[in-house]
Amino acid sequence: MITIIGLGEVGLTTFKEILKKTEAFGVDINQGLIEKLKSQGLNVSTEIPEKSDVYVISVYTSEQLVEVMNKIDYSNKPLIIIESTLKPGTIDKIKDKNCDLVLFPHRYNKGDPEHSVFNLDRILGGLTNEAVDRAMKFYSQFMDPNLIHVFSIDIVELSKPLENAYRFIEIAVAEDLKMLCDKKGIDFDKLRQAANTKWNIDIKEARQGIDGKCLPKDILIINEFFKDNNMFNTAIDVDKEYTKKSKK
Repeated sequence: MITIIGLGEVGLTTFKEILKKTEAFGVDINQGLIEKLKSQGLNVSTEIPEKSDVYVISVYTSEQLVEVMNKIDYSNKPLIIIESTLKPGTIDKIKDKNCDLVLFPHRYNKGDPEHSVFNLDRILGGLTNEAVDRAMKFYSQFMDPNLIHVFSIDIVELSKPLENAYRFIEIAVAEDLKMLCDKKGIDFDKLRQAANTKWNIDIKEARQGIDGKCLPKDILIINEFFKDNNMFNTAIDVDKEYTKKSKK
């Protein structure tokens, strides 16, 4: 049996994609969500079932992951796939479990079907070669295995929050540039449009500040990990200033 734990936006999308090819069971602590999904005919519960062959975990925080891992039945040495974004060092807290453990962080862009859960490049790392082989065989049912790039699990663990932190920096650059343009009476949107005609330039939009769940959370993870950095601290400060001004 395949069990998906955590049916938020990404976890639920993954769950439904897997259901297109095989049976699966979904778990979430949100009782209201579970009742809604049950009414749609989906096999879901608030309780983690025993002895699944595969557990795909897509919870929001590292603390939630550790809590979930402590509730799983390991008697049949399951394949545990973590799709969550983790704080560096989280894997060390759970690596003693009797399982084949891999980290396969999600890459998902809401409202972008060309970049959903199984049709884009992703990275994978496992504690053992056996775990990696088992995960590759599992995901080959749902996606082109050539899209899966294998690295050491510590690199994968750090890479995921870094991806979002880097995106945060790109947006903060645009926000800072817009504030500078506003001071000089320059049309930022036109300047951005002109600069972006060069093939290797991609100045992002400057909207109402960087919101959502992932980017603000993940840049704090990276900022804490690389304590003596300049870029991440500066980007956070720029976004705070820009957000404050944009709300006036």
